[in-house]
Amino acid sequence: MKQPLIIYWARRDLRLADNPALAAAVGASQSEQVPFLPLFILEDYMVEAKPEYQFGYPSRFFLAQALPKFAAQFADFALVRGKAVQYLTQLSQQYDLKIFVNDDVYQDFYTQVAKLKEAGVTVEVLEDALSVPKDTRSGEGKLYSVFTPFKKSVWTRFVTKQPQGKPNFTGVVPADDIVKQLPALVPTDTETIWSLFSKSRVISVGGHKINLDDETEVPQLTAWYTSEDEALKHFKQYLSSGDLDAYSENRDSLELDAEGQGKTSKMSLALAWGLVSSRQLVALMQKHFEESFDNPFSSRVSQGALTYISELIWREFYRYQLFHHPELMDTEFQTRFRGTIAWVEDAEALRRFVAWIRGETGYPIVDAAMKQLAVTGWMHNRSRMVVASILTKNLGVDWRWGQEYFRAALIDLDEASNNGGWQWGASVGADPKPIRIFNPELQAKNYDRSDAYQAKWLGGENVFSQVQVPLVEHKVAREDALRRYGLEKEEPRDY
Repeated sequence: MKQPLIIYWARRDLRLADNPALAAAVGASQSEQVPFLPLFILEDYMVEAKPEYQFGYPSRFFLAQALPKFAAQFADFALVRGKAVQYLTQLSQQYDLKIFVNDDVYQDFYTQVAKLKEAGVTVEVLEDALSVPKDTRSGEGKLYSVFTPFKKSVWTRFVTKQPQGKPNFTGVVPADDIVKQLPALVPTDTETIWSLFSKSRVISVGGHKINLDDETEVPQLTAWYTSEDEALKHFKQYLSSGDLDAYSENRDSLELDAEGQGKTSKMSLALAWGLVSSRQLVALMQKHFEESFDNPFSSRVSQGALTYISELIWREFYRYQLFHHPELMDTEFQTRFRGTIAWVEDAEALRRFVAWIRGETGYPIVDAAMKQLAVTGWMHNRSRMVVASILTKNLGVDWRWGQEYFRAALIDLDEASNNGGWQWGASVGADPKPIRIFNPELQAKNYDRSDAYQAKWLGGENVFSQVQVPLVEHKVAREDALRRYGLEKEEPRDY
């Protein structure tokens, strides 16, 4: 008879508090008196950094820092190397496994779960990826494709979903003897983990392989928080600073970002890796402001907080879309643009794309943003919208290329938000509006009025004394974009 073993399979949920799968696993160990083992699997796609399974350098760097801190919170923890399904299936031949894991929005995850169940492994999937039901539908029973009606529909459930506390580990049956016998066990220290990861920074777009080491410096990533406690401390400091009150007015300011006093919370990394949940952030906001925020249109509560909650729901919206439409990773949401846009191709597309990566487009606001990303592994959200519009509209490069570079370069990568943002920037995604063409000069004038952001990332104020020659002059690019999208007769305004 096989020894029973309860596993909490950690994936992108590196926290103790408000962790449904962890809480359920701990409870099961206590009630059934079965050994409990939290486990993280370093899969091949993470370690090998193959372009076809993009797991970027910043993500690898983050894991090497975050996993030791997460593991240290448990009496027993197993970090192992292997392919998840294969590893867990083999483990089930020795132990009577019951696996607890938080859900996801990616089809690959559900394929893994199905394979495990086919092999006779008990897997319990807990709801966590969204704070609202994934099957949310309109009154007509249809999936939402526009953000505002979705937000109105889910708002109340979103702000009233209470986070769970940290589990009490008293009475949990230890698994120290089991850990010592596990195959492919990896020591949980940063040096060892980092030594396993490939340092490659190669991406593949349109049949072209690009080594980012040839185009940009290796990003400096040491300033980021890398644990649950650090992330929560960061957000609490943001709340106490008062910046959230003026979030709606200041969140787009690039000059404030350049001054090091950016008015955004920078919690995207914590949300992407599950160091915190959106439910925790809402609860902390409610406590801080002593408000329930149950009315998204109230004028009597912090407008900054309402806007921030709306942005959190945008993340839910994009995850909701990707869950129901997994093809969106490489297919336009809007069917009218599938295979119909005449993107620039081959050598010219590659030339423009590499210039964009390097921050050499000749549009100062774009080049500054691309330098920020290359140096820090992060980019301001306003800048993300600008560079996506410029790559697809002005330079005519396929949005999938930009999505791929961001997958490789962002430390706060959330696949659903990244995909949704790129489809939005290319005007092919959900929440459709008339085609948006961002004018780089207007964007700089509106969001970097003092030129501080551009000066910081382009090497100082003297950069503006040099003549900037864009790869494609904006007026010409605008006309090209309308033709490319088959919209010559439309007159959308510049943004």
